[in-house]
Amino acid sequence: MINLNIIKKLIDNKFFRSVILIAGGTAFGQAIIIISSPIISRLYSPEEYGILTTFTAVLGMLAVVGSLKYEWGIAIADDDDKAINVTALSFLVLFVVVGLLALILYGYGEEILVIMDGENLYKYRLFIPIGVLFIGIYNILTQWALRKKNFKALSKTKVSQSIVQSLIHILFGFFNMGPIALIIGRILGQSAGTITLAIPFLDKDRKLIKKINRKDIFWSAKRYIKFPLFSSISQFLNTASIQLPVLFISSQYGNKAIGFYGLANSIINLPTTLIGNAVGDVFYGEAASVGNQDPLRLKQLSIEVLKKLMIIGLVPLIIIVLFGPYLFLFIFGVEWKEAGIYARIISFLAYARLIFIPVSRIYSIFERQKEAFLMDALRVILVIIVFTITNYLNLNSLYAVSLYSFSISLVYLITFLVSQKIINYEINKVS
Repeated sequence: MINLNIIKKLIDNKFFRSVILIAGGTAFGQAIIIISSPIISRLYSPEEYGILTTFTAVLGMLAVVGSLKYEWGIAIADDDDKAINVTALSFLVLFVVVGLLALILYGYGEEILVIMDGENLYKYRLFIPIGVLFIGIYNILTQWALRKKNFKALSKTKVSQSIVQSLIHILFGFFNMGPIALIIGRILGQSAGTITLAIPFLDKDRKLIKKINRKDIFWSAKRYIKFPLFSSISQFLNTASIQLPVLFISSQYGNKAIGFYGLANSIINLPTTLIGNAVGDVFYGEAASVGNQDPLRLKQLSIEVLKKLMIIGLVPLIIIVLFGPYLFLFIFGVEWKEAGIYARIISFLAYARLIFIPVSRIYSIFERQKEAFLMDALRVILVIIVFTITNYLNLNSLYAVSLYSFSISLVYLITFLVSQKIINYEINKVS
């Protein structure tokens, strides 16, 4: 009877239902990736997968600031009239950024990519602004969906992203198209679902487009100026702390090593994508509406989420630590066994990211961009220090990844503790 009551409470809980909805779509999408991965790993070599991993790293760092994070103002705007103008502003900024990026990469692509340790991407450089555009549009529409709590549409996009990416990788792989097939699949996969998000917007909220005007767009640019000044840089640094290791490993150890790291990282972070992003999206959607009015409730919710994620994350962590190399050997083929060793190491970092990052969106809720910036800057500094040390001491790639995982896990813990301190401050303000 007790168990039935617990289940009933969970089913009746709006937050839990929303998490399940998004997590369900993500789970189905990730199942598609898992099922297709053994096929894809036999169609492409570790070196080719290494080029994709490097491309994804560069694209990830640039795409995260496509709209200079103005889109984060959409969910927390006071009303829909203001939100639609923030949306228009986000699109305008995105188009300008993509245009400038295309011009820079066309004229100075080789020099820029050398600085980023991504010179092996030179002939694929014009795919970068295309990827930033597609992903940027998806991110903007995602924020509108979060504002409207349209979690069903978001769930559908998770499925379509995985289907599109896997199909392109497999179909093009049979024609031996090499890295370009992987790159196209990644771009279209990450941006898939845009139409799914656009349909309800154009159907239910089309009348709001008439509310867009120059005055309110300028007002929005000024009102949410902290997002481009702090959040965009902070998010760039946040992403850089994740993607810079890819560039360092590629530069110091070659495409084969980064291929092993890339496959291991993508597989091990599936629980983070599946659970962490779903919980984070729903937490942000709920917190954006109650955070300032009821910070005590927000603190309780954040602690509940942390405890549940700690328990959920233990299962995949233990499995990978015990059986990682053998699982990769069996699933992906003998050529990929070494990736399982990387997976063991990365699993600890993935666990820390899973349990600490979703509730750390508190920084955005209370517009504490300066604190978030400091945390992200600390991560990047540590990454640079770690790989400088490993290069100086001539350590192998496994030692490098181990030191990186430990350092960043520690920063994630600090990030969470500071977020709780912010909530306590907000509680004291309203009490």
